[in-house]
Amino acid sequence: MVNVSLVGFGRVGRDIFRQTLEEDNINIVSVSDTADKDNLIYLLKYDSIYGKLSHEVNISDDVITVNGKETIFNSWKNADESDWTSLNTDIVILATGKPQNLDEAQNHISKGAKKVFIASTPVDFSNIPLLVSGCNDESISLESDIISFGSNTANAVGPILKVIESEYGINEVFLTTVHGYSNSNRLADVAGAGFRKNRAAGENIIPSVTNSSKVIESALPMLKDKIASFSMTVPVPDGSTIDLTLNLKTKTSKDEVNSYLEKVTADNSLKNIIGFTYDPIVSSDVVGNSLSGLIDGLSTMCIDEDKLKLIIWFDNGWGYASRIIEAVKSSEVQFE
Repeated sequence: MVNVSLVGFGRVGRDIFRQTLEEDNINIVSVSDTADKDNLIYLLKYDSIYGKLSHEVNISDDVITVNGKETIFNSWKNADESDWTSLNTDIVILATGKPQNLDEAQNHISKGAKKVFIASTPVDFSNIPLLVSGCNDESISLESDIISFGSNTANAVGPILKVIESEYGINEVFLTTVHGYSNSNRLADVAGAGFRKNRAAGENIIPSVTNSSKVIESALPMLKDKIASFSMTVPVPDGSTIDLTLNLKTKTSKDEVNSYLEKVTADNSLKNIIGFTYDPIVSSDVVGNSLSGLIDGLSTMCIDEDKLKLIIWFDNGWGYASRIIEAVKSSEVQFE
């Protein structure tokens, strides 16, 4: 059994909690969030994207019991306030959505956590190992005390870029994420830092900057300085897509690329991480999908035999949470 403490109970934190309810060997022993406890529990029970929680939630003071598992709620703001030893926590998952620095992560270790998993990007990419499942597993050890899991976009596209680079070689990558809105967006126009970001997310397509290229380059150093990334937030609550345009070193065709990607995504190294489909899907069809990314074979295009476009679908948080849970399960042997 792995005892996990969640710091942050937003979209990814609640996705992790929901998924671990079905895992016999993972127990969420605590949730730390400064928001009102009753409100957090309400959002766990009633979710506008995934629906009502299928399990009954029993509440007693600061403890909830769901599917026979007890979880303590507290309002610890940071590592200085925490006491992971008292909770017998094995892994702390920082799911605040904010970039994390090494000092804060190490402070959680000093407070009794055996490991820290960061469900976001690090502040400094040079001093925290960054794992993108299916992309750089062979170079990042789960025995590390602190690991970042990058971003959901990097997890969706990184493994695909790896296999394409291996087979065809890549000169340049242009990546546009078309992303569902999140709690960092606004429902009405408001004044604030970042003019575009403060426009109504339910009424606009909003361009924004992204560090996806930096995350991918950290996981795939051979693509350093070859990736340009951009993001647009669109008026859907979940279900995102990536428009990936590549300039290849080797000539190919649409059919050849599709055949290759269909084959490699069925292999053990990418199975259950990246998928391939010829079904005519739309964004809502990937809501609740545990894959990091799903390649849309119908949308593949190739011009002049070396310019390739791919479309990849993914759930904003569910697939990303699935990769973190897999890492937790793989780490269990370290706590026996």
